Amino acid sequence: MANPEDMEHLAKLLDGRGKLRDKLDEAFTRAARLGVTGQLSPLKPMQSWTDDTAVDLRRRAAILRAEKGDPKAAALYAGFTPEELKGVNLPPDAMLIANASVANGNKFDTQWLERQKGETLQDWIDRIKSDAVAKVTNNENLGEVVGDYINLTALASTVPGAFKMAAVGTTHLIKYFKSLKTPGRVDFLKAPGTTLAQLLKGQSTSRFIPARIRSLAASIGARTPAPILDALTGKDSFAALSGRQWAWEANLLKVGKNAGSLSRATGASRLSAFASGTGTALRTGGFWRVAGIGGSAVSTVVGAVDLMQEGNPVEAFKRDKAGYVAKASGVAFNATLTMAMVAPTPLTIGAAVVTGAVYGVASIIDNREAIKEFPGKVADAGAWAGKKISEGAGKLADGAKALGSALNPFD
Repeated sequence: MANPEDMEHLAKLLDGRGKLRDKLDEAFTRAARLGVTGQLSPLKPMQSWTDDTAVDLRRRAAILRAEKGDPKAAALYAGFTPEELKGVNLPPDAMLIANASVANGNKFDTQWLERQKGETLQDWIDRIKSDAVAKVTNNENLGEVVGDYINLTALASTVPGAFKMAAVGTTHLIKYFKSLKTPGRVDFLKAPGTTLAQLLKGQSTSRFIPARIRSLAASIGARTPAPILDALTGKDSFAALSGRQWAWEANLLKVGKNAGSLSRATGASRLSAFASGTGTALRTGGFWRVAGIGGSAVSTVVGAVDLMQEGNPVEAFKRDKAGYVAKASGVAFNATLTMAMVAPTPLTIGAAVVTGAVYGVASIIDNREAIKEFPGKVADAGAWAGKKISEGAGKLADGAKALGSALNPFD
């Protein structure tokens, strides 16, 4: 009969910021300063009581939510706050099993759902996906295969890009500094993620792209209407505002600043100048580059939030050295990559090269056991699946014989 919102509000009154637990801590701190801690000793058990009771209230509220079909019930039961779950897409398949376990907690084990110390929301989601498979199939190895597959797929989708940035960025930096020694020639740095723009405008000099591909791309770019090509790849004429010839070489911050200053010089207001500078910078970047900047920035924020959920950095590092370094370097890589795409300078490109290399190496070290053991686990899972299929076929054959016997009037 209880209202889960009321129970969660009561829990917040116990351990929320500035509520009962904080007031108790403040009272004990003051008592220690005054040397009268002994006078508050009868209240000491209340500190742990507030924590335990708040957790219990939230879990009871989550059970009620699960019974009503709330898709976030299991995550709330695990210990995540509604604020941490805002805008998060929870996997429906795993959450279906998790919520069923919560709603029937008196019949099923729910310990596997509880948030582990220092576990982030993304870590929890990845873990329960594999744990759910293990629960359904009653095969822990199969659950581990699913978990390793998720981790290795993420590794394969991010680490090669990090190593590519490290390699290509290093090559560009070497060319840039060599060109500085040649009078009248400077090979300006290019923003990461603008290779397609260079190909379509016939300006790609990459040795890794076959000449035939470069020629075909340039031909397509030449037949594309100029307004559309500029909208996608960036308007080169605006690059001059930062002293560059091509849009992919332009520092978008300088372009925006200089465009805003020109607008102010003609009598525009601050707001109009800002809008003009921002619009010019966006048009210089082009859709593909701006989209890449946005995606990298979002990844940086998501990674930073994930890192904050680990708790105290020192304790988090002690728990999982390689894993924490991989996460921290991933955030740093996305942040430096974002800056390099906005403003391709020796400093930003160099930072992206270093963080990309660290992130790639740390991620491989963190997953080295999974990489080594994954083939064997897959083989075991295949053998288990083959056995189950064989058992199922045998039962099907026995059932068919029994049915035939039942239908045979002469048997």
